[in-house]
Amino acid sequence: MTNTRTIDKIGIPTLNFLNFLEDPRYPSVGPHLRLLGLTGLWHPNLKSRITRFKQYLFFVTIAFFLSQYVKCLIKFDPIYLKLVLQYAPFHLGIVKSCFFQKDHKKWESLIDYISAVEREEISDRKRQSNEIISEYIKRGRKVTYFFWGLAVVSNISIFTEPYQKNQINVNGTSVYLCVFDGYTPFGEVPPGYYASMFIQTVLGHIVSAYVVGWDTLVCTIMIFFAGQLKISRLNCTNVIDTGNADINHKNIVKCHNFHTTLVMNQKLFNSLISRPMFVYLIVISVNLGVCIIEIVQQQNDLTTLISSCVFVVACLIQLLLFYWHSNVVSQESTVVSYGTFESNWVGLDQRTQKEVYLLGLTTSTRLVFKAGPFNEMSLTTFVAILRLSYSLYTLLDNTM
Repeated sequence: MTNTRTIDKIGIPTLNFLNFLEDPRYPSVGPHLRLLGLTGLWHPNLKSRITRFKQYLFFVTIAFFLSQYVKCLIKFDPIYLKLVLQYAPFHLGIVKSCFFQKDHKKWESLIDYISAVEREEISDRKRQSNEIISEYIKRGRKVTYFFWGLAVVSNISIFTEPYQKNQINVNGTSVYLCVFDGYTPFGEVPPGYYASMFIQTVLGHIVSAYVVGWDTLVCTIMIFFAGQLKISRLNCTNVIDTGNADINHKNIVKCHNFHTTLVMNQKLFNSLISRPMFVYLIVISVNLGVCIIEIVQQQNDLTTLISSCVFVVACLIQLLLFYWHSNVVSQESTVVSYGTFESNWVGLDQRTQKEVYLLGLTTSTRLVFKAGPFNEMSLTTFVAILRLSYSLYTLLDNTM
């Protein structure tokens, strides 16, 4: 078992007040499991009373958001629909969390594999491998803590916006706005309005934690695969020991097994995120178009304009993180086999050269992540999504 000091030696960046998030059992994903465990999505032990309470709270949260859809169907109002579209990333949190709960055993298997590989590599104390691990864990922490900070700022602007827009005694009436229009047993005017807003704020922050935890975990695992592909290339480069044919054979077998297992778990990971990302692809395209319309219509309201811009920027950064790191994994997977040519294969016997050649073939597989059955997650697709969002904006702007 790797201790904390060993992990610290490879340079995992932790701020003093964030040390409690680290877990030596999970070098890459420790902070993410802490957050998901806090929300109840990560629950290796379901027998705990606290875990069962979090599970009940999870179902209450789902019921609250589902009631908003039911309300739209029973009494259709464009305002209700616009509210759903405007805060679509929160509703996507329900989709992501439901898929996570459904496939929890598979997530456990994947995370156990990731952590076992990292602990073994760290304990081997190979300088080049540890440098790669240190570099990609640092990148993962930067992405994670930046995204968490951005989510906090975005949530503050979202949950304070209704109070800024409330209008009292306008033409003899009072207008009290909300963030989500789910069912609560309270009235729409004070004091019931404030009780309703309290429930919306609490459940909204819970769903936000679902979104942030799931998103940053996915990004970190993508970064893990990109880093391990670099290590796989390094293994191919160092596979030859010119002095011993038997050792060469064992190294080639070990290198092949490492890469094959990595590819197998990448496919498992892709199957876990493909469906949520497909829903995300559709919804975020519509959501960006609606938010842009909101920004255009609020040109005279500086506070609302700023909060809407922050929300749109947060959505774009969230989308870019997925597609950027997915693109990096695809690029790294295409150069793993280069390591076999960089190895000292010249002058070996014919049998070993054939094995090296086969190793180069088996490590040349291009790995991709897909949002649904058709859409490859790449920077090209990201640009296409932006174009689609703009097209939807022009369509909605002409029809609303």
